[in-house]
Amino acid sequence: MQRQSSYAQENGKLYLVPTPIGNLEDITIRAKKVLQEADYIAAEDTRTSGILLEKIGVHNHMLSFHKYNSKERAPELIKLMTKGAVIAEISDAGMPVISDPGYILVQECIKNNIPVVPLPGASAFTTALIASGFDAQPFTYYGFLPRKKSEQKSFFEQMNKARATSVFYEAPHRLVKTLNNLSEILDSERQIVVARELTKIHEEFVRGTISEVTTYFEQNAPRGEFVILVSPNTKQAEKLSWTALIALVEQLVAKGKSKKMAIKEIAQENHVSKNELYERYHQK
Repeated sequence: MQRQSSYAQENGKLYLVPTPIGNLEDITIRAKKVLQEADYIAAEDTRTSGILLEKIGVHNHMLSFHKYNSKERAPELIKLMTKGAVIAEISDAGMPVISDPGYILVQECIKNNIPVVPLPGASAFTTALIASGFDAQPFTYYGFLPRKKSEQKSFFEQMNKARATSVFYEAPHRLVKTLNNLSEILDSERQIVVARELTKIHEEFVRGTISEVTTYFEQNAPRGEFVILVSPNTKQAEKLSWTALIALVEQLVAKGKSKKMAIKEIAQENHVSKNELYERYHQK
C-alpha cells in the first residue's frame, strides 16, 4: 500500500499538465502557472510545444519525452526529481498519458515515491462525447484502432456487443476505410458521430447512420483530426437458456479460464445473475 500527499512535499514532483487541443484560450490559469514555475517541461514534441509555450509566455527549459526515447529518458527525469526538481509533463495536445508514453514516467515516479500531481483540462474524446448526444454513462474509450482490416473487424465484433457508447480516434487518410470496416460488422442503421477539428475554426460534427456518415466522407475528403463515437447497442439480445449458458461457461473453462471467471464473464455478457448462474452450473 502506498499513500501520496501531493501538496505536503516541497521537494521534486511531477505535474501532468493538459494543453489545449486547438483553441489556445482553453489553457487554464493553473496550467500556465505550473508551466511557468516548473524547473523542466517534458514535452512529447519540443517543436510543437515550443510554439504553444511561446504564445502563452513560458520560456522554461524543455526536455523531449516521447515514445522513442521514453525508456531511456525516464531514469534521467527521475534522477532530477529525486534531487528536488519539479517537472511538468505535456503532450502535443490535450491530456498527457492518454495517448502518449507518459504512463511510463508516472509508474517510475510511483516506484520512487515521487508525488504525481494531475491537472484537469482539455481532452478530445471527452469533448466529443459530451456533444455527441449519446449516453455517456457508461462509455468506453479505445484510443487509436488497429490498422489491419482483419484486426479492426475483430475489434469491431467485440465492440458491437457493448451496451456503452464507444469512442476512438482515427487519422483522416484512414477514416473512410475504417467506416467501411465498421459498416461490415455493425448494422448500417446504427447511429454514429464523427467529430473533427474540435475547438478549432473548422470544428464539425457529422451525425447519422454509419452508411450516411460514410457516404458523406466519401464525397467530402476528410481533413483534420477525428474522433468517432458509436452509439450503444440497445437491441435486446436473444435470451439463452440456462443449459446454453452453462455450455458457454464450460467452453471457457475448457480453454483454461477458471470456473469463477468464466461464470462471471458469461453472466455479464448475457445480463443474468452471476449467483444464479453459479448455482445452476454447480447443480448440473
